[in-house]
Amino acid sequence: MSEFEGLFSILVKRSGLAINEVSKKIEDKKESLGHLINDEVAVRLVARDLGIALSEESTARPVVKIEDLVPNINNVTLSVRIEKVGTPKEFSKKDGTTGRVGRATISDETGRATLVLWDDKTTFLSKMRSGANVTVFSAYTKEGLNGDIEVHMGNKSRLEFSETLPAEVPQKGQVQRGRLWRIYDPIEFERRDGGRGRLVAFLLRHEEDTTRVLVWNPSDSLLHSLREGVAVEIAGGTMKLDFRGEAELHINDESQIQIDRNDIVPPKTEVKRLADIQPDMSALIIEGIVEVDFTLETTYSGKSYAKVLLRDGETVLPVVFWNDKALLVKRIAKPGKLLRVEGCYSKIGPYGLELNVSKWSRTRAE
Repeated sequence: MSEFEGLFSILVKRSGLAINEVSKKIEDKKESLGHLINDEVAVRLVARDLGIALSEESTARPVVKIEDLVPNINNVTLSVRIEKVGTPKEFSKKDGTTGRVGRATISDETGRATLVLWDDKTTFLSKMRSGANVTVFSAYTKEGLNGDIEVHMGNKSRLEFSETLPAEVPQKGQVQRGRLWRIYDPIEFERRDGGRGRLVAFLLRHEEDTTRVLVWNPSDSLLHSLREGVAVEIAGGTMKLDFRGEAELHINDESQIQIDRNDIVPPKTEVKRLADIQPDMSALIIEGIVEVDFTLETTYSGKSYAKVLLRDGETVLPVVFWNDKALLVKRIAKPGKLLRVEGCYSKIGPYGLELNVSKWSRTRAE
């Protein structure tokens, strides 16, 4: 393993981000500096931007138990279990900007506490699952309003997800029921034997629990049967953890999926106005008119991308599509057409605020 590969692996594990997200940040960093730096320098700069130390000794701090916590401790390291995950909430700061705060209940063998995440750290909430084991680094403690101890994640704090499958996650052979909440665009890929493969993913929701389901080599018949809100029963499959610590159900035999086309309850979705989008928002659903024609571009490393200017009322924002998503949007999106993207995230790019379409997304043109 090269030094870059080792540093890249550490960054993926300690950031909690998907491999493609980390790769994208490294490419963006190289592009912003005119491709005058190599991969090793770029991965170190990205780690610095994220407040992550890549040296192995950074994990050597003693692990503290919850029962030993008192207010006003800095640089706390805890190995805990996620008990309950809350929903991030927005609030107005004194300077007029919008902040975000979210909470999760954590525990170890000595007790329970509340984990508080602020602003960009709230993105970790979407990667947590009840029953997952995580290590919290460089946190600090405060006394909560009810007198309990709270563990806060500051700018230098980070989470590391365990590779152990949570105890509550259904194992192979169990039956899961729910409704399709979101369906992503099918992905085509080249198999190791040189042949072509296909993958489709969707979110299965039951009450408040959501599971990502990956179906390998789905038939055209199955793809045509997938409708948001339809009732689904899945018998079998294999549960795995992705690189962010989230559980995914992998299906290799689509006969394990039963779809009741007579039972459809369309889900409620919220389209985010472009004027209301702030940096570091995720899982966004957006709609807008394609402003002008665009071309496919190629980065220094050979990655394809397309930058689409999308208009919603008086607001115009660039939406960046990568690789297969770029090919898709070039094929379906024309100037004056309405474009809808489900599952994108916002960030500050080289030229300001922009939206990026993730691997797990759905793009439609009307």
